[in-house]
Amino acid sequence: MSQYWSPVFCADTLTDVLSGGTISVHYVIHQNANVRFYEIDKLKGEVTSQTGEVFKISETDRYYFTDHWYLTWHYNLTGDRGSHYIGTLTYSYFTGHTTVGKTVCN
Repeated sequence: MSQYWSPVFCADTLTDVLSGGTISVHYVIHQNANVRFYEIDKLKGEVTSQTGEVFKISETDRYYFTDHWYLTWHYNLTGDRGSHYIGTLTYSYFTGHTTVGKTVCN
């Protein structure tokens, strides 16, 4: 079991930060001649928002190396108070910058 932390965005606006809870992680590491290295993680469990709302999480993370390390994660979060977030974020370990991809918020 692992601990969890993630920002949640609606478009370019930070709407929440999720942390704590308990998740399970299944990961597979790939290495071949075309891609130096990448790892795919599947996360499931429950996490808590800053407001106390509890979210069921389904997330896929992909760590990969091109000119430097990146992490892209796709999340689907369903809250016990009716919130629902679907989105994609990419984090560059080189720049420390997070790029917000497509998001759907309810």
